[in-house]
Amino acid sequence: MLEKDRIIVLHTIKHSDSGMVVQCYSASRGRTACYFFAKSKNSRNSQMFPLSVLDVVLHFRTPNGSSMPMIKEASPTVPLNNLKTDIRKGAISLFMCELLLKTLREGDADPRLMEFLSGSAMLLDAMDEGVENFHLHFAVSLCNRLGYMPADNYSEIRRHFNFTTGSFCDNYNEAFCFTPDESLLLHRILSTPLALLPEIKCNGEARNRFLGKVIDYISFHTSFKTELKSLPILREIFG
Repeated sequence: MLEKDRIIVLHTIKHSDSGMVVQCYSASRGRTACYFFAKSKNSRNSQMFPLSVLDVVLHFRTPNGSSMPMIKEASPTVPLNNLKTDIRKGAISLFMCELLLKTLREGDADPRLMEFLSGSAMLLDAMDEGVENFHLHFAVSLCNRLGYMPADNYSEIRRHFNFTTGSFCDNYNEAFCFTPDESLLLHRILSTPLALLPEIKCNGEARNRFLGKVIDYISFHTSFKTELKSLPILREIFG
């Protein structure tokens, strides 16, 4: 049985000299895995990289589609060459994929999530300025797709974002709150259109602390472990 689909590559695991298991997000099946047999190393590297968006033809060996499908044909939905050649964008791609692998359950196809993920990959590839803040914006925006978007009720009185309520409050609790500076940065990300992302200025240390807190917030609501191997890479590149 053959079926056309669109996938976003999240991770690949080498299975043989020419074969690999591709962890991906599928437009029709949600989080899933496929098998890809590459005719050459160049073919594998040019197509199966983190956040690659591909139009594929899948072959299912069983009529009910219960077996791991094989990718018979694959072509880029849109070229994303900068994700492969720009070290900053490549590092952010790795982070985005690792975060998605930690938070997305198998199955549960969601057209809006697929649109968000493919759109994010295309925006990152095309972005010239504000790249160093893109992963912060993505992590916060992902909360909305996962069902626990922070409420932007920030004010001079409500200056502390609380994990448990998902909103800003006037009482600081070290165990469950962002600091005032982290809360202000969250408010700015929530209230700033992506096109104006370069206007958000913060240094590497502040960026790293904030990203850690956003991951803690996501972990609080999803119970996934927070050890992300891509974080040291981001710190090395962006300071």
